[in-house]
Amino acid sequence: MADIPHKNNFDLLRLFLAFSVCFAHLAEVSGISVFTPLTKYFHSGIAVDCFFVLSGFLIFRSFQRSSTPLSYLNKRVRRIYPAYFTVVLLAAALLPLLFVETPGDLLFSRDWFRYLFSNLGFLNFLQPDLPGIFTGNPLQVINAPLWTIKIELMFYLSVPLIFMLLKLKKQWLVLCVLYLASLIWSATFLYLHFTNPLEIYLKLEKQLPGQLSFFLSGGGLYLYFALFKKYWKQALAFSCIIFLLQESLFFKGFYPLALGIAVIAFALILPSLGNWGKFGDMSYGVYIYHFPILQIFTTYSLFDRDPWLAFAGLILTILATSFLSYRYIERPFLQRSSHYRRAAEEKETS
Repeated sequence: MADIPHKNNFDLLRLFLAFSVCFAHLAEVSGISVFTPLTKYFHSGIAVDCFFVLSGFLIFRSFQRSSTPLSYLNKRVRRIYPAYFTVVLLAAALLPLLFVETPGDLLFSRDWFRYLFSNLGFLNFLQPDLPGIFTGNPLQVINAPLWTIKIELMFYLSVPLIFMLLKLKKQWLVLCVLYLASLIWSATFLYLHFTNPLEIYLKLEKQLPGQLSFFLSGGGLYLYFALFKKYWKQALAFSCIIFLLQESLFFKGFYPLALGIAVIAFALILPSLGNWGKFGDMSYGVYIYHFPILQIFTTYSLFDRDPWLAFAGLILTILATSFLSYRYIERPFLQRSSHYRRAAEEKETS
């Protein structure tokens, strides 16, 4: 197993990426032009790609450290589903009461059940919104970022199969073949969209295995972490070259690996910037709760009078919601061996 430093920047990085997605959505969802400059510095697509890299590294590690595939899947369900279930259920139960003049017309209607069950089943694209909810906002979708949770779940399910393949052939060869297959999938649907711009092509490009190259980059760096640790400077120089030349079609294929190198170098090679996990993993909560909270702020026109004051209130609301979610919904489902439970215990005894 990879020798992972106990003090690292994983928690800080995930929290930063979660808020990056939030800031990237701010102008589009609120419709307030003063927030538009944030999109120059925060890009939700890049943040999500970084999340997939981190997921690959940590999920490969989780699988190797699990006694059985069933134990591994149990841990993954415990981590991802309680908060996910809660955010979907809260939206279905509370939003009609807050924003529909006659909630009874929507609650338990066909559209309501379709929203509830399609989202609980990770099929968010089937019913991303509800009639009468956020209709006056620039966007009507209730929780756009949830589409990535389905991809994450598919990654989790693919890991046992990937490790079976790794046992059959040389690890690097299996990783390269799967990485290439992911690139071909993504390039195919991007080309189809370029020649015939249908939205379905972009949706399919984002599905598994289109994002697998990022996940495999993180997983591969976990498997070869000792080698990466030895040559990380050279690897980081390679990443910089790829970032500069990625407009070229050939070099673009190396982008997921280059991004993976940069992300893991920040997380594990650079000095630790503090114990950001001592209060729990709020990054997941920030990621899945921020969009409906932002929609609610927009519906009540809270950004209209003083956008930056409302922005501060938004951040505090997201942090408070995420903390409460972790403390009372997510943490009770975590196993005693969880990193976050140990971090909290260390804080309590210090």
